[in-house]
Amino acid sequence: MEYDFFTGLFSLKLRKIKDPFHLFNDFVCYNYFGETMKYIANKIENEIIIDKSRFITNLIPIANLDEANETLSQIRKTHYNATHNCYAYILDNQMIQKMSDDGEPSRTAGMPILEALKANDLDNVLCVVTRYFGGIKLGKGGLIRAYKNSALEAIKKASVYTKALKVIYQIQTDYSLYESVQYYLKDRAHIISTLYGEHVLIELYFTDLTLDALINQFNNKLIINKIGEIVVKEPLETLDISL
Repeated sequence: MEYDFFTGLFSLKLRKIKDPFHLFNDFVCYNYFGETMKYIANKIENEIIIDKSRFITNLIPIANLDEANETLSQIRKTHYNATHNCYAYILDNQMIQKMSDDGEPSRTAGMPILEALKANDLDNVLCVVTRYFGGIKLGKGGLIRAYKNSALEAIKKASVYTKALKVIYQIQTDYSLYESVQYYLKDRAHIISTLYGEHVLIELYFTDLTLDALINQFNNKLIINKIGEIVVKEPLETLDISL
């Protein structure tokens, strides 16, 4: 049995951080409930055995529906002789969700996989749990736990990041100040490019700095212009697993 969710319930776009102290000039991606969306950086494969049944989980980053369907088709071909290839995926700020029990009793496989993804605020991700039946029936409760834990064990192994929309600034400085500016920006900003001409032009976005702090540090001796925006990945050191 398959379930599709194409509703506005999870409508979500980029939203500016509420920041009365102007600590950050960024946007981040939230879901409908206000949690920051998280993304996996690379494919994870994990296997657990429960009562002689093999549960092989593939957790894969995806960009769109075509990629989800193509990846799912490849896994089905790889595990063509498996008893079940159950899955769930989430896309587009959790606006698109789909799951499949692939022959398991209704809502015992696809639903717990999907709930594991949602509980950990994951987006743009496909999770396929392949089962090779080992001869022992698990019952509905056992199946729900097995598929949920299979997904969670893979999520635990994943490298995860968030996305933020950063403002790109161009800073013009005289050569007499350049060394001081360069030192000050170290560990506070990401330098995109530096051009040397009559003046030094630095393109960057802030990582641990505010525009006001930069202006005050150099007593308005810098010429600073906003020239664009860029979406950047911000790795998370740890992911607190939910569910």
